[in-house]
Amino acid sequence: MALARCVMAKSSKHGRWLKDDQKHRCELCGRSKPLTKHHLIPRGVHRKRRFVDRFGKKEMHRRSLMLCKLCHVGIHDLIPDEKELAEKYNTRELLLENGAVRKHVAWVRKQK
Repeated sequence: MALARCVMAKSSKHGRWLKDDQKHRCELCGRSKPLTKHHLIPRGVHRKRRFVDRFGKKEMHRRSLMLCKLCHVGIHDLIPDEKELAEKYNTRELLLENGAVRKHVAWVRKQK
């Protein structure tokens, strides 16, 4: 029986330490699928003064999640307003506090 590789590596994109087997997993559902970058502060609001003043340009570019396509599309379908995403859902924890997002992620976890 082969032992699971448990080497820790720092993810430069996220500033977090991840196990080797977590590097390519969706940060919401945990599935191993091709990932896309979700900007927690959507790029469409990066030039708006109130967001630059609140977060700063570096922080706006830094805040992101690597998500599978189902989770990523689900977020934008459930919360289509970029300003609302930037104001109310600018962290992973805030996204998961939204009942509809949490329910969608639970459904995605059951998919292949």
